[in-house]
Amino acid sequence: CEVRREVERLSRRVATRAALVEQLQRADAAIVERLPDPLIVLAADRAVRRANAAARAAFGTDLGAALRHPGLRGAIDRAFASGNVESVELILPVPVQRELQATVVPMDPPLADGGRAIVVLSDRTRERAVERMRADFVANVSHELRTPLASLIGFVETLRGAAADDPQAQQRFLAI
Repeated sequence: CEVRREVERLSRRVATRAALVEQLQRADAAIVERLPDPLIVLAADRAVRRANAAARAAFGTDLGAALRHPGLRGAIDRAFASGNVESVELILPVPVQRELQATVVPMDPPLADGGRAIVVLSDRTRERAVERMRADFVANVSHELRTPLASLIGFVETLRGAAADDPQAQQRFLAI
């Protein structure tokens, strides 16, 4: 009778813990699924364990194409070998050119599903385009201002130099 009560108590305790573990796994899956950046969980053999909605939307069924990129493959290999987080910038040319920041996070201990690394791919295409537009704008503005500024500097130098004592020349340059 005493043993039976102890077995029942232990059984309830195990059931409670199993329910908690299941709840935590569901929360983990929900968090990963809702992240805005593509996230891929890799097994020790580099096989895809799971991918979130953003990864599926960005790469469709061909996640392997992104993972085969030499830069990303190298970062994954370095992360597995060193146990350290590795980051790399990538340009994926197809289906449309995208510039990505890839971060590989090795997991030790592994995740519940056997995942040994997480790959987060942040799309930086728009940011890089804005940076290029800003740089082009600054270059164009400086080029466009160069000629008028050179003219103004020439007028000021003339007014301070050769035309300093010539009121007619001063008026002519000031009118320009």
